[in-house]
Amino acid sequence: MIEALTLSRFARSHIQPVSRVWFELSDTDSFDRCVKLAVEWMAAEPTGNGHQRSGTSLPNAAWEGQTFDITDEIGANPTKAVRLTARDGNLWAARLDWPEPNFPRTWISEFFVEKRVGRMTRFGAQVTCVKRGESPAFEITRPNVVQRVLGELAAEADNRPLSDYIEISNIRDIPDIVELIYSSNRRLPVIIITNDDNGNTYISPNNISKRVGGSSHIYHLDNDAISELQRTIGKRMSAFNGAVRLYEPGLTEATEDPFAHPLWLKNAKPPGTLIRQITSRVLQAAFLDRSEFSFPRYSTVRDASRREEKDSSHDAPSPQVELEQALNLVNEYAEERDEWHSLALEEQDRRLEAEREVERLKAENIRLENKHRFSKYLSEGEKEEDHALAPPRRLESYEDLEDWAEEVLQDAVYIHQSALKDCKKNGNKNMLELIEKSLLIMKDYMTPARIKNDSQLKLEVKNKLAEIGVEDSACFVDRDEAKRRPQYSINYDGDTRVLFDHLKHGNGYNNAYQFRIYYFWDERNKRHVVGKMPSHLPNNRTN
Repeated sequence: MIEALTLSRFARSHIQPVSRVWFELSDTDSFDRCVKLAVEWMAAEPTGNGHQRSGTSLPNAAWEGQTFDITDEIGANPTKAVRLTARDGNLWAARLDWPEPNFPRTWISEFFVEKRVGRMTRFGAQVTCVKRGESPAFEITRPNVVQRVLGELAAEADNRPLSDYIEISNIRDIPDIVELIYSSNRRLPVIIITNDDNGNTYISPNNISKRVGGSSHIYHLDNDAISELQRTIGKRMSAFNGAVRLYEPGLTEATEDPFAHPLWLKNAKPPGTLIRQITSRVLQAAFLDRSEFSFPRYSTVRDASRREEKDSSHDAPSPQVELEQALNLVNEYAEERDEWHSLALEEQDRRLEAEREVERLKAENIRLENKHRFSKYLSEGEKEEDHALAPPRRLESYEDLEDWAEEVLQDAVYIHQSALKDCKKNGNKNMLELIEKSLLIMKDYMTPARIKNDSQLKLEVKNKLAEIGVEDSACFVDRDEAKRRPQYSINYDGDTRVLFDHLKHGNGYNNAYQFRIYYFWDERNKRHVVGKMPSHLPNNRTN
């Protein structure tokens, strides 16, 4: 019987990871309560099914949080759990296989509850789907036991509380939200939901939290908080006017790239479609964490328990038991292999979709650039004195730099997020006017000279800079030295770009008396990109 059941597992099938969630709980009795909630879920009847998920009544050992292993009367619905008790705590893991009556697919749900001495309790739940033949598409969801745990116990991740109910965040919350977004060891994604000008949201915060609660940090910002977020991290990394943004883990100021953290503008797609897209992305992301104990699988805990029993017993296992264990191990390795193959295919689909989206954005960018050039063409007939009547507006402050650059520098000079942040944090008002003049020279002289490759224009650039006491030079005598120093690189348009050159004024590191504008040339967009400024990068070998 064992062999027949096991060999049937090798029938042609496709294993699709659906969702994985785990988080920490601070309640003192959370271990026993989580086990109870998971067992209640296994014993319950799915909506409209009329039969228990487990297929048969669970034994007393299940309700006591102990090890058990059952199947229903026809040999299906394997439902099992194992408890491992050690000096430093307890670990309980369970698995239930539920064959869907109307389609050739089986839903595999796994749970774990872990409590170690001196640490908070951890609870996790995951779902995979084994499909054998054609079956309709399904919604990506988490087990509803997760909702019960979040509703009854105090959950947290990344030292922040988790809940299925989202309260609106105000301006006082922004420092903590920004700290979380840029925390290098953040485990969960952050979802920011903003209001539009009428106070409405693109998607309901509580609707998305009911889908992905426990697997992400969700914040709904009021208007003052939206403005403060823009001021703190800049427009390009922020969200506003009804947009929704997802910040992936691993984001730091040194590695930030706006295109790596999806931004959905209001009404870009139907709200239901966006909710499904975010749900799929977030709930499946945890499968990519391959650290050994991030999500203890039932098979891992069971094997550890068996090893402990074997070590404490002098009796050797029977050949039949050894065969069963070996076959189970083979099956579980096959499952894990299939899960990863499925994830690889899904990641490839996401990558192709992302590439198509990038191409769409590039096309839209080209369209806007052409529109801008056409507008300039239509205005070529204006008289010189007309331009003199409306000179470019002045740069008012470092806080104003991003807006000023978009209005005045336009498509000739792009200021990277790293430079904007350094200016806000370390810019000195003594250098503001000189930085403004330098950037205008870059726009009006350096960019045209580069596009036309005109030696006379290049000489004019040198003279214009000299008039204000600024020099254009390489960062190192050996230009390739910049490649070997990470602080001279930035993430830009999906690539790492090296800052070989800079505009410089003054010496030393006091920003009241010096500045550096580190830049490179973007050949595709025909513009200079300011990667970092105004601080002098801390390297005594720079010019």
